[in-house]
Amino acid sequence: MAQTIESDLLSIGYEAELERELSFVLAEVVHLLEKMAPSIKEEFLRLRTHFIANRANDEASFDEILTSREHTDDLIKAFSLYMMLLNIVEEREERRHKKPELAATIDKLEEEGFDREDIIQTLREIRFYPVFTAHPTESKRRTFLEAHHELSRDIERIFSRGDEEAHEHLRYRLALMWQTELVREEKIEVMFELDNLLYIIESSLLEALDRLNSRIEALTGPIKEPIINLASWVGGDRDGNHFVTNEVMTRVMKTQSELILSLYLKQIDKLIRELSISSSQTTISDELLRTVHQHSYVLSEKDRLMNKNEPFRAMLKIMRLKLENKLLSLHTPTAPEFCYTEPEELISDIDLMLSALEPGSRLSLQKFRNLVLAGGFHLMKLDFREHKDMINSALAEIFSRLGLSDSDYLELDGNKRAEILTSALAMPPLNLAALALKLSEPSRKMTEAFIKFAWAKRRISTRIIDSFIISMTTTASDLLGVLWFAKQVGLWIPGKRADISITPLFETIEDLQQAPTILRQLAANSHYSRYIDDRNREQEIMIGYSDSSKDGGIFASNFNLNRAIVNLMDLSTELEIKFLLFHGRGGSVSRGGGPTHEAILATPAKGVSGFLKLTEQGEVISSKYLNTRIAEYNLTEAITALLEKSVYDKFNIRRDCGKNDRFVDLMGRISARSMDVYRDLIHGTPGFINYFKEATPFSFIEKLNLGSRPSKRRDTNAIEDIRAIPWVFAWTQNRSIIPAWYGVGSGLEEIVMAGGLEELKESFVTCPFFRTTIDKITMGIMKTDLAIAKLYNQFVSNEEHGKVVWSKIVAEHQKTMKYLKMVRAEEKLLEANPQLRQSILLRKPYLTALGLLQVELIKKYREARYDKKRHRIEKMIASTIVAISLGIRNTG
Repeated sequence: MAQTIESDLLSIGYEAELERELSFVLAEVVHLLEKMAPSIKEEFLRLRTHFIANRANDEASFDEILTSREHTDDLIKAFSLYMMLLNIVEEREERRHKKPELAATIDKLEEEGFDREDIIQTLREIRFYPVFTAHPTESKRRTFLEAHHELSRDIERIFSRGDEEAHEHLRYRLALMWQTELVREEKIEVMFELDNLLYIIESSLLEALDRLNSRIEALTGPIKEPIINLASWVGGDRDGNHFVTNEVMTRVMKTQSELILSLYLKQIDKLIRELSISSSQTTISDELLRTVHQHSYVLSEKDRLMNKNEPFRAMLKIMRLKLENKLLSLHTPTAPEFCYTEPEELISDIDLMLSALEPGSRLSLQKFRNLVLAGGFHLMKLDFREHKDMINSALAEIFSRLGLSDSDYLELDGNKRAEILTSALAMPPLNLAALALKLSEPSRKMTEAFIKFAWAKRRISTRIIDSFIISMTTTASDLLGVLWFAKQVGLWIPGKRADISITPLFETIEDLQQAPTILRQLAANSHYSRYIDDRNREQEIMIGYSDSSKDGGIFASNFNLNRAIVNLMDLSTELEIKFLLFHGRGGSVSRGGGPTHEAILATPAKGVSGFLKLTEQGEVISSKYLNTRIAEYNLTEAITALLEKSVYDKFNIRRDCGKNDRFVDLMGRISARSMDVYRDLIHGTPGFINYFKEATPFSFIEKLNLGSRPSKRRDTNAIEDIRAIPWVFAWTQNRSIIPAWYGVGSGLEEIVMAGGLEELKESFVTCPFFRTTIDKITMGIMKTDLAIAKLYNQFVSNEEHGKVVWSKIVAEHQKTMKYLKMVRAEEKLLEANPQLRQSILLRKPYLTALGLLQVELIKKYREARYDKKRHRIEKMIASTIVAISLGIRNTG
């Protein structure tokens, strides 16, 4: 019975500790099957052993294994649970190999010649915003998120101290998961997505933040402003998602606030029990005694009497009442008088008590302070995103009604719209709430969204919502339109304050190239220039990795993003406006995913300068933040890289490969050629869109209950209207993963054929951007398996078109493999990174088995003659999609 790792797999080069853990989790799955599904135990082990022994994945091997079988759904579940355990083991392995430490980074920077005082001051100033988004690639239900969390904790205890109780609990949890549906039946709603995210934050992230903040404060002293600021798109990302209504957005904001305020009340109750310090036993500061006396009238007579000599308990009860009233104010027409308005007031009260305590008595109160610093009264800053067309449509109706334009506003070019908006911005604010009642439903909803923003900032917290992100920004008028709305509701009061960050999202390659022109026009506009002054001369700009990659291929996307950052930083200096770059990265390689540390350090000069905001999407959220130790590790990794890069930026130390040197010219040529080849496949190959829909499980992904957002912006057959996430997700499922590498081989070939191989090798060694880009592409193509992908061709209805598309994919794959090895000077890809290579190869046998099961199920689905049978098979196909997602890890 195979309960150890086979010798063939051992040739990859596992450490003894990892081998022991892998053997353990395999034994646990076998034990589970013996109890719950003995009929498939031998089949599970046979499939596993077969594909380990046949790692080349030849077609003869597939024919040998592809036989009609019963209990397919049980096999899928067995592989899924094994993948989950495998992920947990690898998460432990990653922590063993890499241990990012702030102190070590500071020492490294000191060794490079920077003064410690300057490094510490930079650390105090940096700001990191991980933005959690609800994209449809997180396949695990909350039930499985909780189970993953508990299993991770069990495995930690089993291997760190041989905990038998943890071993029993692990088996108990696995048995429960075996009896649980892998895929949810109900369509996921926005509040379900929030529930998943809040579980991760409450069970893991807040504790990780506390640990990291404690380490930071040990270096910097007390932090006044949070360095790490949690943010979210759940309930705020309205672009193409009609489920994100104003009512849902408001409910999300209230739910977040209720959660964090309730946690504070629990902490205060705990502190009341602990801080029993008596004024008869120690000296109490006069300031604390005065504050307690000043507010003692709010306490009950019983509390005043009981805590007469216990000022800390009395103070905590006063604070509790303020927090209870804050919680009450979320739902009352008028806020109670004795109530906190902003978290700074609560932190001030905590600091008052901390200063009155001797150092040995501050532990729990300091932990509470760290929690408030991290969570505020909002928990996560909500970003709002909407497509420019929706905003402009509402403006067209409003301006026509007000007589500021005719009904042809949408037909005007950007310059003419800007003229109308400039005139409208010069007028006094109007009553937007009254106007909304006269508008059509879409325009009313758009208008009321701004009214909700203003309410939330007044009643919940000024931090609850800030960024208004405009999807598909193409003209300066897109931003001026949002500025007009903001002025009407008081989110912008010229010359006084600007409580909204108007954030353009530049997504396609053409949009990225046009960004500087748009920002120049805005800086020249008198109203927008004043708005920028009111924002402390700061402008947030979001750059999209997803649509630019879908538009021009991975290398052209990465190169144009890099050049856009360089150009924006030059413009920032010229206009004397600090551009705050928001990176819309995904989990997959083709959407900007990959190691955060390397990506930050490879950013062009001045591209960070103390500020990092990036999206954390789909399954990456649970992978990086579900476990407290792993969350702390990932946050530390981001902060250490951000500190290092910010020091370089602050003191003008260049670590990129320049603006106009020979390497940039080289990469420009690779970009142009790779984009031409990519676009020829996507747009120039007859029948390609049908090939995509038939040779991937896209049609089944559309039906999956993974997220609240639709898979398409509009109901058309255009590639442009397919969202980048399901686009990548579908190609990943059939294992061709073309968004991660297609076109790169041709781009590299052109340089090599012109005698530039040595230059490419030199660039890979010396240019951080080129190296990290090639590393990501290499990781993507290593996860590709064309032997599996070829099996999906049987579902393509037009055989002739299918052959053309497939021949292009195969030819480009061969080129890309060949030239990546040449550039990296490797005989086997990733041989210089054995841990990553090991991780990918380890998953391959199980992904092969799951891929074959998916193909067979799709075949049976197409052959099924009645709906009930199709529905049953459809559920199993959905399970394979979830299982493959678990194995690939970064799928969207």
